[in-house]
Amino acid sequence: MNTVAVIGAGNGGKATAADLARQGLAVRLYEFPEYRRNIEPLTADRRLTVNGAISGTVELDLVTCDLAKAVSGADTVIVSTQALAHERAAQALRPHLTRDQVLILNPNSVGGALQFARVLRENGTDRMPTIAGFSTLAYGCRASGGRVDIIVKVACLTAGVFPSIRSADILPDICRHFPGVVPAKDVLDAGLTNANPIIHPPIAILNAARFENPGEVYFYRDGVSPKAARLIELLDSERINLRKALGYGAMTDPELCVKQGYAESTDYFTCYSKGSGFIKFTAPKTLDNRYFHEDIGFGLVLYTWLGERLGVPTPATRAIVAMGSLISGKDYLSQRDAIVRSLGIDGMTPQRLAAYLRTGA
Repeated sequence: MNTVAVIGAGNGGKATAADLARQGLAVRLYEFPEYRRNIEPLTADRRLTVNGAISGTVELDLVTCDLAKAVSGADTVIVSTQALAHERAAQALRPHLTRDQVLILNPNSVGGALQFARVLRENGTDRMPTIAGFSTLAYGCRASGGRVDIIVKVACLTAGVFPSIRSADILPDICRHFPGVVPAKDVLDAGLTNANPIIHPPIAILNAARFENPGEVYFYRDGVSPKAARLIELLDSERINLRKALGYGAMTDPELCVKQGYAESTDYFTCYSKGSGFIKFTAPKTLDNRYFHEDIGFGLVLYTWLGERLGVPTPATRAIVAMGSLISGKDYLSQRDAIVRSLGIDGMTPQRLAAYLRTGA
């Protein structure tokens, strides 16, 4: 990893760019033209100032809205966007990626690597790059203009590779630059380690009025009560059951949060309401956001499909999907078939899915 193109100049993209530039890599930061405002403060001197878990000022090699310039000649391409932008990013990158490059999704969320693999197969297998996906964003961060505040640099970052038979080829180099990386069995293992779908929707639903009314609210500190934590625990137990059915490990999310550096307690209520890595994040002012459209409309909807395929009951998940649909006015469950098709796994038995994750064939 020497020359890196970071795709997306939001919170995660700027944190990634700053961290890797600070490590001495040549970093190019790309933003989609309609979000040009995210990089306008950087175009003059290409400098980013980072504070918190990482500190310093770095100079990027390139800041651009020209995707071809950003990607051409880069050995590594890191996509740092919301999950709902993965399909669009994959389509945009498809003409520019080659087999010699490594593509990293930071974060992969639940199924990002599989979406990219489906889109990039249109290029032919001879041009397919190896794809790695981080279970969650490598940083708890917020960015504004040329400044990035990194509250947490995640100390335990699960990473899967597609196809997983390539893991030993690329993970050691990734670990050198992201030392918290822990190898996953495959990209779905990493995806089901991402706990956003089991944390964000219960908090958002149970605090809907509080978030929409005027006044500043802290998402975790103010939004998590003992009963909200109980709902998170119920969803987490269903996530764990899905993981067990697929042959993955069974760590609870609070246990993982402690390893990551977000929290100090494995108790669900104490973890999220008092964890040092959670308490500074403010709540959104609207429910028209990724906590509904991404975490419910993609993540939890995919859980229901996996539950049916694996024979794992998901009553709490289905209840949250139903409530989220009522609040948002969007029938999330009706999108399930399209989501599964977008991952390229529709019609697969659990056995065939396992083979696909391993070989890519």
